[in-house]
Amino acid sequence: MKTALLVLSCSAFSAYGSPHPAKELAAAEAMRVPTDIPKFFRERVAEAEIRNDGSPRVLIIGDSWADVVGVGGNQSFFERKLNEHGCKVQSLCIAIPGSTSDNWVNPIALSAMKDAIKAFKPDYVWGTLFGNDALDRLPDCAKTGKSAKECADDLTNHALPNAYKIVDAINDAAPEARVTGFGYDTMFGGTGCGVVTHDVFPQCWKKDATEDEGNRCFNGQFTRIQGYWEQVAGNRSSFMDKVSIMGATQVAGGDPKASTDPNDRHIDMDKMGPAKYWPVYLACFHPGILPDTDDNGAMVVMEEFYKVYWSKKLTCQADTFQV
Repeated sequence: MKTALLVLSCSAFSAYGSPHPAKELAAAEAMRVPTDIPKFFRERVAEAEIRNDGSPRVLIIGDSWADVVGVGGNQSFFERKLNEHGCKVQSLCIAIPGSTSDNWVNPIALSAMKDAIKAFKPDYVWGTLFGNDALDRLPDCAKTGKSAKECADDLTNHALPNAYKIVDAINDAAPEARVTGFGYDTMFGGTGCGVVTHDVFPQCWKKDATEDEGNRCFNGQFTRIQGYWEQVAGNRSSFMDKVSIMGATQVAGGDPKASTDPNDRHIDMDKMGPAKYWPVYLACFHPGILPDTDDNGAMVVMEEFYKVYWSKKLTCQADTFQV
């Protein structure tokens, strides 16, 4: 993982000197997509230490966000957090750093994903996606004169059909598996990360903006990615569950205007995620991994994921199990 993090750090700093840092970050991320995706999936499956001890199997798909928290089996932040709560699982991460939803719906990639699923036989599949779609597509849309909302609508029209193709392929390969995904958390709080947000939705910082302005405008549109997952889950409820971790890092950072109350979940729309949890060294949009304690971005968001989902799905033995 250390090599991957170094690439992210370098790409982040080089992008800040670009007139279009979001596009540059998307391009740098895209360079990490394997040229042979089926081979990449086969290698990940072959490297997995699959146990036949009856513990639930969890497959992780998606982009570099999922890769940061999920790669490494029982050394991943995902499994480490579940381990803290005594949850016995075995996970396999086939997330593709830098990938867009177009990468995943390519027929060759879809077929290879289904092969990986059939080989691993997961009980659960979860993922994150569409962030790279946003970084790549939204700056170009802004140049056309469309509003932030109109550009977000365009992204929705592109991403939603892909989301359905992906989850339907998962269900076809593993009809008994439960599927879920979420739209990250509010991000971009690291020092200097504003250059990225201003490139994604420059409309939000124009003096003649007709919509909400600044961070409130950005958050209102970027967090619509969460809605993609919820809409698809609502229409695929026979095998898919709704999940949201929104507000996790703001609440952990002490923001009183954010809430993770399941009956009143919301973020502080006027702020980004706390800088300590969304560092520049991980390109502003990946949860931080330092310090190596529960007080880093990766563990904070995985704790929220445990609370809202895994605590209800798994039988865990409070803080006693060790993988």
